[in-house]
Amino acid sequence: MTSQLDVETLLAEARAETGLDDFGDPWFLAPLEKLVGFVNRDAGLVSPESSAGVRIRGALADRLKLVQYFKDHPAAEEERVEAACAIVGLPRTGSTMVHRLLASSPRLTALWWWETAFPLPFPGETASDPGPRQEAGKQLVDWLLTEWPDFESIDPMDAMAINEEVVLLDRTFLSSTYDSMMPIHEYGFWQAEQDQEPAFRDLYRFMQAIQHQRAARGEPRRPWVFKTPHHLMGGLAGFLKVWPEAKLVMTHRDVGEVVPSYCSMCCSLTVNSSTTYRKEEQGAHWSRRFAEGLARLEAIRATLPAGQVIDVRYEETVRDPVGTGERVMRALGLGFDEADAAAMADCVEANRREGRPRHKYTPDQFGLTPEGIAADFAEYHSRYLETAR
Repeated sequence: MTSQLDVETLLAEARAETGLDDFGDPWFLAPLEKLVGFVNRDAGLVSPESSAGVRIRGALADRLKLVQYFKDHPAAEEERVEAACAIVGLPRTGSTMVHRLLASSPRLTALWWWETAFPLPFPGETASDPGPRQEAGKQLVDWLLTEWPDFESIDPMDAMAINEEVVLLDRTFLSSTYDSMMPIHEYGFWQAEQDQEPAFRDLYRFMQAIQHQRAARGEPRRPWVFKTPHHLMGGLAGFLKVWPEAKLVMTHRDVGEVVPSYCSMCCSLTVNSSTTYRKEEQGAHWSRRFAEGLARLEAIRATLPAGQVIDVRYEETVRDPVGTGERVMRALGLGFDEADAAAMADCVEANRREGRPRHKYTPDQFGLTPEGIAADFAEYHSRYLETAR
């Protein structure tokens, strides 16, 4: 028997958990209703605590807390959140390494995993010490790795490492996280077609609150390095409405290496919490999601000034990560100095894969063939990869 979610119950539970009542602009209710409808119809949740239930309740509680944060700290409204760049390639294309390289520069910054999980202070937390949230983040990572035992081989999860802003976008209910964690395929296509400017305006407010907290701890304000495949899978137009001049770093890799790997990651997130998940259906879903995302990105790219998009191939990142970081930094107009070089070298050393188990999967598990992927993405490969061969 599967579990159904109810929007009014979720709203009431969030109010009860926080003791707060003001959700702010109610624009989010429409995507919330849509998401819950798709979850109830397609996700086959084994429990209301599986995937969506607890995540949606937490997102609603954080919306309440965000509104209250600005009431308690009106100066946070004055925070200016500067985007150094956004990394916008497909998942599994070396984007995590590029993210970590750039964020290691003493002149740039990115979100910490614990900040995306717990963006607002706990009750009683002092402004100078986010330790309770950091500890909660570590405990959450331990629990997640118990729930998703294969995930450590797929993506390096660490509460004290940097993370993607898509986790904050989960609080808007327009996020590719949801169809990555549940077999709600139609939701994925639906959300990709929505006007996501309101979601990214909400992201800006979360970033204002986080930056305000960092400043209260004496940390310098620095430009942010954003990164998430959600930009390609629906969010980029919304991002550019909020940060219209931000440079975009597009990471590239043979999609034959990308789609099966991403399907495997989604499988690890979903298989134990859904009665309707079918592994053999995932290749077709994600091939279509990626193909439509690439087409949408190309249409946006055609409208941007020359130089706003910086292309990075996976092979470059693997072969010469620090050199890749330098090239991107210079393309961003930031230059590159000894401190950057040293920080990036340390980053490479800290992110060596040898300590993690190997990621094991085969394309046929997900209904994929190398020939089919090559045909589906021939135009993309010709445009961005074949010139390097």
